[in-house]
Amino acid sequence: MHRRTRLSLRSSSINDKENEHEQAQLTASPRKRRSKVPDSGVKDAELPEEDGARSPKKVARKAGRPRVLPPAEEDVEELEDAAHGTGASDLVGKLPEREKEYDELVGFVEGVLSSDGSGSLYISGPPGTGKTATLQRILNHPSFAKKLKPVYINCTSIKSVGSIYKKISEELGLKVGGTTEKQYQGAIEAHLERKHKTIMLVLDEIDQLSSSKQTILYSIFEWPARPTTRLILIGIANALDLTDRLLARLQARCELKPQLIQFLPYTKQQIVAILKASLEESNSLSRFPEAALGLLAAKVASTSGDIRRALFIARRLVESAKKEDRKTGSSGAPTVVSMGQVMAVLKQVYGASQTLGNDLEEGFPLQQKILICSLMLMLKHGKNKDITVGKLYDVYKAICTKRNIQAVDQTEFISLCTLVETRGIVRLQGKKEPRMHRVCLQWDEQEVTSALNDKQLIASILSDVSCLGK
Repeated sequence: MHRRTRLSLRSSSINDKENEHEQAQLTASPRKRRSKVPDSGVKDAELPEEDGARSPKKVARKAGRPRVLPPAEEDVEELEDAAHGTGASDLVGKLPEREKEYDELVGFVEGVLSSDGSGSLYISGPPGTGKTATLQRILNHPSFAKKLKPVYINCTSIKSVGSIYKKISEELGLKVGGTTEKQYQGAIEAHLERKHKTIMLVLDEIDQLSSSKQTILYSIFEWPARPTTRLILIGIANALDLTDRLLARLQARCELKPQLIQFLPYTKQQIVAILKASLEESNSLSRFPEAALGLLAAKVASTSGDIRRALFIARRLVESAKKEDRKTGSSGAPTVVSMGQVMAVLKQVYGASQTLGNDLEEGFPLQQKILICSLMLMLKHGKNKDITVGKLYDVYKAICTKRNIQAVDQTEFISLCTLVETRGIVRLQGKKEPRMHRVCLQWDEQEVTSALNDKQLIASILSDVSCLGK
């Protein structure tokens, strides 16, 4: 993990200087930087400058290679990798379209600091929805920088669950008289009892610490409840119900129960707004017609809502248009990104047999449509009308596979069910693990058909009984 030597706030003059060198940055490999806090782009959305933003490692190694559109098949893997990592930024303030979540985070941290106590928080949401990026900006908040000692750990980087104590000890700079898990744990707990600056411990991908009895997760979430501890514990993961599912005992004690903040997938309108802001900042908005932006945003919103993917694809398209200008030596109107180019990239990334036109509708995203149609198929032709989230996911996955559509994983599918429930179409029942929750359809078939406004998709799925299995 890249680490910077200090937390700093870039001024506008530094950003201006970076913009002056955008051509050089297209061909030069990015410098490695070291940081005490994570690259916000490693996990979540940033708003990079069009040419100044760094591409992922794989792209960096190929930076000198000319890029053309539509991309060759070997570029698909590069697009996929790059969609999961954009350039880091030290910007302060609210992330676009995440103002509400930012305010909640600021309020939580201010509340803990003003009470001179401790607190725990769990942040959930699908990948690329701004979780880590928003938290990065909290760490750079002027009023927090001097009051907090930030400790960021991505739990996927540790070798074993028990080695999390060693990692935390190293980040805190503790001297430990031994090498066992208990000795590292004891050193941390002894440090928390002594007088110290308030620690903000951020555990990204915290679900990686899950074990059979969850002893490590329980011990960590119990730290903020210690009398003399000054600790802000923040866990980040994709699953909405992790604390309920894995840490049920926390719910029984109010002082241990973490506060929850959920980051929902970006909608089409939000993605369009973010793309416009990013393109305008780099003076490239004139190259992207409104219809092309809408197509790109609709596709990303209907599949994952991952803003990193949308930002990278948009930047790649604009770079290709600029390259075309340099080839032709055109001094007139700049080359504009065409709908055909957008569709070519989307087909490479998401699969050629998906119907892109359906995603331009203002109604339901494609994934939600497939979920609802899967439920209708099970109710209409299935033998067992008692449908659980797990069974529904199996049918949904079979439908997506048959149509060459990228299916979300089970954790995201549970979040998808929750989103559909908020529309009032379905109701989820049950107190056990989410996979066992019952799914009940609240609307009749005519109402659903009218709402989805996609008779062709509904008819094709409702007649496909082969996806129900045996």
